[in-house]
Amino acid sequence: MKNTIKNFLDNKFVEYSLMFLIFLNLIAFILQTDVNINNKFNYFFNIFEIFSVAVFTVEYFLRLIIINKFKEIFSTYMLIDLAAILPFYLSFITVNTIFLRALRLFRLFRIAKITRYSHAFNNIKQAFIKRKNELVVTLFIFASAVLISSISIYFAENQTGNEAFSSVITSFWWSIVTFTTVGYGDTYPITTAGKIIGCLTAIFGVGLHGILIGVISSALMDVIKNSNSE
Repeated sequence: MKNTIKNFLDNKFVEYSLMFLIFLNLIAFILQTDVNINNKFNYFFNIFEIFSVAVFTVEYFLRLIIINKFKEIFSTYMLIDLAAILPFYLSFITVNTIFLRALRLFRLFRIAKITRYSHAFNNIKQAFIKRKNELVVTLFIFASAVLISSISIYFAENQTGNEAFSSVITSFWWSIVTFTTVGYGDTYPITTAGKIIGCLTAIFGVGLHGILIGVISSALMDVIKNSNSE
């Protein structure tokens, strides 16, 4: 029986159908954020919601049947599957409006379900696992650089009266935005020292992006190569 259910769930038609249903749920979620559209088609949205939850619930229980060990219930994919349907059922046992709104947001976990059916997502996951040590080091370098930049820009710009640099904590916003090369322009240094720090922060940010992209792309190529050779 388990093999029959597993073969059914692994069937390409079933996988693609579930992926399509997930995308439809995303579109429905987006449309429902428009008050006029939601009010006009609320009945159809509710029917589609019930249908989707019914399908995902059946899928979840089928996957429960084929698990080999109890601890697999708490695996990432199983928790995502549960999070995709749980808000619907919890909405029947609560009357708190704020809580209900929060539960509606949890429907976005249905998007995360797409990772179960995509080989490409699995390759990316394996690439991150393969280079987790390098990624941790890169993250540490980024955090350290942001901290140093925030402290430096604070001492350089604090005396100018700019509220954005009134403390090291508030300076984090400018440092992160500059490091990521977004540069909103909502705040910027005006002292010579501050401008130099800004230049160094931006240049270092570009270099850090290059390291991060190199680490991930290298791991991804290795995973794809190994996958093709199998």
